[in-house]
Amino acid sequence: MFSEERRQEIYTIIREQKKVKVAQLAEKFSVTLETIRSDLKYLEGEGLIKRCHGGAILGKQEIKKISKFSDSFDISCLLHDLLIVRERKDRKPEGKVCVLGSFVVDIIANVESFPKVGELVNSKSNSIGPGGKGTNQAMAASFSDAKVHLITKVGEDHFSKYAYKYLQESGIDSFTIFQTETVPTGSSISYLADKTQNNITATYLGANNTFSQQEIDISLPYVSEADVLLLQGEINIEANIKAALFAKSVNKIVILNVAPYNENLKQLYLYLDFITLNANQASHWADIEINDINDAKQAISIISGDESKKVIIYMDELGVVYFDGRATFHIPPMPSLRVDTMAATDAFNGAFASKIAAGGTMHECVLFASAFLSAFIEQKGVTAMPVLSQVQARLKSRLEDIRPLIICNEKRCV
Repeated sequence: MFSEERRQEIYTIIREQKKVKVAQLAEKFSVTLETIRSDLKYLEGEGLIKRCHGGAILGKQEIKKISKFSDSFDISCLLHDLLIVRERKDRKPEGKVCVLGSFVVDIIANVESFPKVGELVNSKSNSIGPGGKGTNQAMAASFSDAKVHLITKVGEDHFSKYAYKYLQESGIDSFTIFQTETVPTGSSISYLADKTQNNITATYLGANNTFSQQEIDISLPYVSEADVLLLQGEINIEANIKAALFAKSVNKIVILNVAPYNENLKQLYLYLDFITLNANQASHWADIEINDINDAKQAISIISGDESKKVIIYMDELGVVYFDGRATFHIPPMPSLRVDTMAATDAFNGAFASKIAAGGTMHECVLFASAFLSAFIEQKGVTAMPVLSQVQARLKSRLEDIRPLIICNEKRCV
C-alpha cells in the first residue's frame, strides 16, 4: 500500500471514529509506530486532524475541493483540509444550522446618492470584501450562538483563496467548499448611498450556480445533523430542491430566504416551513404592489398559500410583518443609527434561523432577529457582526416598545 493510500484510509477511520490510537493503526496497517506517527504528522500538517498523546482526533473544520467529476466519482478521493478558526470562548451553541448558499466577493462603491441613467459620479471610497447571502447568513447565525455548517462553492481563482482565508478566520464552526474549474468565484457590485444608507446590488453568481447533484449528496450528512436548513436564491434551483427534499424527509426545519427573487424558487414551496422576503421580493411573489402594512398583510395571504406556510416580510423602516400559521403580526423597527444597511436582511435571517434551531417560538425568534438587525446596521461592513450580549441588552431594553401587534387573526382577512 502506498503511503498516500494509507493516509487516506487513516483519515477515513478518524472521520468515522472521531479519534484513533497510534498502536491500533500500526497493527491494522502492519507498519511501525513511527510510520503511523509520521502519517499523523502529515495529516495534521495538511489541516485534517489534530494529534494528541498516543493518537489523534478529528478536527473541527473541513474544506472539500472538487476540481472535476467523472462517471467513476468516488467520495474517498476528495481532498479534505482542516481549518482552524478563531474561537469565541463565551459561546454555548444552542441549535445547529446548516446553510447551503453562496460565497461572493463584494465590490462596494460608497456614493453620495445613486447615479441617474447616463450620469457619471465619483465614489467616496471603494472596498472589496467577502459576501454572498449564504456566507453572510452563516456568519449571523454563528454570532447568534448557533452551531453552523456552511456549504458553498467557488472557482479555481484568486478569489477562491480569499474565500478560504476568510472562512478560516470567520468563527463559523465548520464549512465545506466545493470548487469548479469551469466558472469563476461569484462576485457582486454594489452602490451604497450615504444620504439614505440604501443600496443597490448586481451579483454574478458564478460557481454558486453550478452545484452538482453529487456535491449535494456529499453534503446531506451535514443537513441531517442540523436542526435547520437555511436556503437562499443565490445557488442553482436543482441544488436547493434536492437539499430541501432531503431535509423534509428527515424532519428538519427548512427556511427559504427568497433573495434574490426568482420564479423558480416557488418550486420549493412544499418543502418549506418558513418563507422570508423583503417587500420587493414579496411584491414579486404575490404579484401585488407593497407600500404599507396592509399591502404586506395581503401579500402574506398569497405567499402563505394553501398550506399556510409561515411567512416573514421585512419592511425596512416599517419593521416586520409576519404570519405564524394562525395570525398575522407587525413589529415596528427598533430605533437604531443607520450606518450601513448592506446585508441587513442577511443578518436578520441568520439570527432568525439560529433561534428557530434553538427551539424558540416564531414570536421570540422574530424579536431577536429584529434586535440583531438593528445592532448590525449601526456598524460598518457586512462582516461587523454584533456580539450576543449587545443584542440581548438591546432586546431587553426595547421589549415593551416592540411587542408584536396582532393585525389579523385570520390569514386571509382584509
